[in-house]
Amino acid sequence: MAQLLLDISKIKPFIGDQAWPEMQTEMNQCHSQLTGHSGKGNDYLGWVDLPVQIEAGLLARIQYDAGKIRQMAEIFVVIGIGGSYLGSRAVIDALNSPFEAMDKIPGSPTIVYAGENLSENYHAQLLELLDKKEYAVAVISKSGTTTEPAIAFRLIRQHIEQKYGKEEARKRIIAITDASRGALKSLADAEGYSSYVIPDDVGGRYSVLTPVGFCLSQWPDLTSANWLMALLECAKQQ
Repeated sequence: MAQLLLDISKIKPFIGDQAWPEMQTEMNQCHSQLTGHSGKGNDYLGWVDLPVQIEAGLLARIQYDAGKIRQMAEIFVVIGIGGSYLGSRAVIDALNSPFEAMDKIPGSPTIVYAGENLSENYHAQLLELLDKKEYAVAVISKSGTTTEPAIAFRLIRQHIEQKYGKEEARKRIIAITDASRGALKSLADAEGYSSYVIPDDVGGRYSVLTPVGFCLSQWPDLTSANWLMALLECAKQQ
């Protein structure tokens, strides 16, 4: 089992020797509750085991869809709010060059966002941009009814179907949603969108460790499949 070593020698004089045994007991209890999925909030601890619970074929599907999107799209629209938006954007911004727009990697669509606000001007200008560009969409929502992403997806779905026709639009829409229920899940099944699952016990900031991180697959040198594979390899060493 891999271990993390923490050097506390520099802060020990400020805390005192007596506090450490008391803190260790509390830390052991917290660790036990976390790994044992007990205590308050245990219904949202799915992120603890995520790297070792990747479903068979998931990585291959992500790689396939990523390659397809790269070939057909200049713009990749990520629709989501909360963790579905902030998680994706945080990782993209952290790993991408701050000057990426001026030094674009060939074959890597530009990622833009929708569904995190209700600005009429923003969506009007986005649709004007999409008029001129080849694009594809990832819509992220467990329920499919959260107001901001629901409105954004309705607008963009209408646009993409008018631009490409319903059959081609289906190939350009990725749905990341609940496994079995919700408005987006029902629509994805009915329309035949390529879809991925957000586990019920994973939410908020940790959802980026699920297929919500699909948008990372737009980098030629860092696909979300490679990212998930790295997580899986780390988990195997624990």
